[in-house]
Amino acid sequence: MTVPEPEVKALLADTGVVVPKGVVAAYDDAVANPSLLADMVAAYGLSEPLVLKGFGGSVVHKSDVGAVRMGVAAYELNYEASQMAVAVAEARGHIHGFLVEEQAAAGVELLVGVVDRPPFGPVAALGLGGTLTEVLDEVVLRLAPISRADAEAMVTGFKGAELLGGFRGQPPVDVDSLIELLLAVAGPDGLAVHLGGHLAELECNPVIATPNGSMAVDARLILRNATAEVPSESPLTDFGPLFAPRGIAVAGASTSRPGFGNTFLTAYKELGWGPGTLWAVHPKASEIDGVPAVPTVADIDGEVDYVVGAVPAAACADLVRGAAGKAKFVHVISGGFREASGEGADLEDALGEVARESGVRVLGPNCLGAYSPAGRQTFLRNAPTEIGRVSMISQSGGLAGDMVKGGAIRGIRLSKLCTVGNCIDVTPGELLEWLVDDPDTGIIGMYLEDPRDGRRLYDALHKAKGHKPVVILVGGRTTQGRGAAISHTGALVADDRIWEAISASTGVSVVSTIEDLLSSVAYLQRWADVDISGDLDTLVLGVGGGASVLGTDAADRASLVTTTVSDQGQQALRDLGYGVGASVRNPIEIGFGPVSEPDVLVQALDPILEVQPYPDVVIHTNVQAFYSYAGDGIERLFPIIETTAARGWPHSRMCLVLRNIDCAPPETAARIQQTCLDANLPTVTRFAEAMTAVATAKRHARNRALAG
Repeated sequence: MTVPEPEVKALLADTGVVVPKGVVAAYDDAVANPSLLADMVAAYGLSEPLVLKGFGGSVVHKSDVGAVRMGVAAYELNYEASQMAVAVAEARGHIHGFLVEEQAAAGVELLVGVVDRPPFGPVAALGLGGTLTEVLDEVVLRLAPISRADAEAMVTGFKGAELLGGFRGQPPVDVDSLIELLLAVAGPDGLAVHLGGHLAELECNPVIATPNGSMAVDARLILRNATAEVPSESPLTDFGPLFAPRGIAVAGASTSRPGFGNTFLTAYKELGWGPGTLWAVHPKASEIDGVPAVPTVADIDGEVDYVVGAVPAAACADLVRGAAGKAKFVHVISGGFREASGEGADLEDALGEVARESGVRVLGPNCLGAYSPAGRQTFLRNAPTEIGRVSMISQSGGLAGDMVKGGAIRGIRLSKLCTVGNCIDVTPGELLEWLVDDPDTGIIGMYLEDPRDGRRLYDALHKAKGHKPVVILVGGRTTQGRGAAISHTGALVADDRIWEAISASTGVSVVSTIEDLLSSVAYLQRWADVDISGDLDTLVLGVGGGASVLGTDAADRASLVTTTVSDQGQQALRDLGYGVGASVRNPIEIGFGPVSEPDVLVQALDPILEVQPYPDVVIHTNVQAFYSYAGDGIERLFPIIETTAARGWPHSRMCLVLRNIDCAPPETAARIQQTCLDANLPTVTRFAEAMTAVATAKRHARNRALAG
């Protein structure tokens, strides 16, 4: 429902927003009394020039149907009103009434609004005009309600903010009044909060900001049906038994055609699960692959916390219903739900309803389940068994496999991982909420497409800020990516700008590739607990002028600053023989390779970091060069890595970019990476990954400092 503009203006005025002085007349009254509008203007003392607007009926965008006239004199109102009625009628519309207002003084024209964007709820916007939906990607956003700090950041961070400070000789606007207007609309006690779940869209456009204040000249409010159902959050759940179950049952393993169910049975047996703790659920068999089988979950003679459901989609609801009172969690690996065509959506709705009625928490559907080395929980065979302090949440089962095995190659040691697929019941937000308090989790990584509980996720990210670093890879942020996500999990992905807003408010790092996610988590695993500054200063050091330039470009794209090395540091490098035809300013070009001594990097870094302790140092080397200029040159790389890592610098984080490591034979490449892992030196193969990882560590350091 579109609320008439005079009513919207009244609501805004009640919350402290300045609106133009005006009068309102019904259309029929104005037609019956041609002097009515002019008489009302005189009676209320409105000053010319005036603005005449038509409202109600089919009028939504007034300028599109000729329902606004500016610069009108009082004696012209009757004529302009009649002309407006004709124009609107020609556009196949009609008017319910007229609004006459004093025309506002010229100033900077802005858009201030709040729009409901599921699954995150109301989102506040500030930009340079246009309709809210058409320019949403051109504005700065924050999830509402916004704090004063949010409002201040919006005013300084949107495109065109320089106009507020006095552009080309114009006087600066009253920024404080604009902040107050933002808070009146989207703050903790603002209009959007008072409207609550009824709000669909509130747009003040334009808001005119001047040296004397800010005024909402035009306003539009769309309310949703008052009976619209607001989804409720799931109750607090202890996810301990999910990651360390007392017993496990697998439904869907076959006696004749092995499938996912059989793979799960084998994986669990490899981890030591057996009689009394592992069961197969099968309507006829007494055992499958050496595992005792029972007809239903209710027939299990023992404690079972976790059920794997590898049965057809149509049978999943009955499986969950039958687990009620016996199992705490059912993991539905099966696909064929909302992500598929046909009856999939109905099957998913039915499964969700059964989950709510039964009290059984459901993972998925369309996911691979949980993994935890300490709890002997897995969805992979031959999975790493080392126990770490990194936990992950993923809406993709395939990427979850990358997180486990690809992460292990990078040295990531996991505490827990959970896939949620279509997340009809267990959601990313509540898992994150639980992991933030989990004493065995120190770092959290996530892959999301549609979080379903965006507001709960947002609140959990706030809870984690400065306490535990969180890195999120969001799939489907591009136009074509959104289409892929819809076919994958039935997701309708939020706008990319919303994730920027979430990052700005909560401090979470949002990355763009799975490589960036894993590199960032690995870097945080090494450095998150070390008390080093979050300043943006970054030192880039390595071989090759062109590579150094590319490294600096990558740093700039990650919003890092390659601050120039001090004069004292530059002189120290020249004393070591560097600087002739190469840079010693930052990036630094150090020719280390197959004939270099083990302490070549230590000698260069010591005099620099002693007087100028860069928080992060990115070292890069060209692995192929160790092969190209000496027969056994690659052997020189190992002591350089070990000596540099062993030296350490108390105020600097470090990582190594192993460019062209693919040029090394596989066994040698593995040895290089293992040497770095043993030396506790994070490594990547590309500058972009390195700089993204550095940026995540800096962000966490700043969050931790702010949290005290």
